[in-house]
Amino acid sequence: MSKYLDQYDYKIIVRLLSDGRTTFSAISKDLGITDVAVKKRFERLQGKGIIKKISLDLDYSVLGINGLAMMFLKTDPVIEDKAILQLREDDFVKTIYKTMGDYNVVFMYLLKDVAHLKVLEKLLTKVKGILDYKLLFVTEKVFEKENIPLSSLQVYYK
Repeated sequence: MSKYLDQYDYKIIVRLLSDGRTTFSAISKDLGITDVAVKKRFERLQGKGIIKKISLDLDYSVLGINGLAMMFLKTDPVIEDKAILQLREDDFVKTIYKTMGDYNVVFMYLLKDVAHLKVLEKLLTKVKGILDYKLLFVTEKVFEKENIPLSSLQVYYK
């Protein structure tokens, strides 16, 4: 039987994206359905893999982390996965992407300060298979969406 992401599913997702601590009861009042119905829909969305987890949004500056670097790596394709495994071990590596183009790996690196670049440089020397890299500093987050496209209401999922 096919299922579609309907208006209730969409509204549940949007509410949880804006505040992951929102209770099923609060959502049910907004939607005009029971909290049991919200819970069942949430569990179905989890079961279908649409909702993977509810997570925190940290203010890294409070923790003494004041910068973010984007690293673009050109790695030897034969050992790309090994390089990624090495990067994953570092606590300051926030996100890693495999990409297509001039650089095949991009990762986000949390920085305490400019002096912390020496730690990043040391990491890069330890990772085997890096042929070239480019460093960009994020100076300001200008925009980030915390919703899903309305067109997702018509997306078919099994």
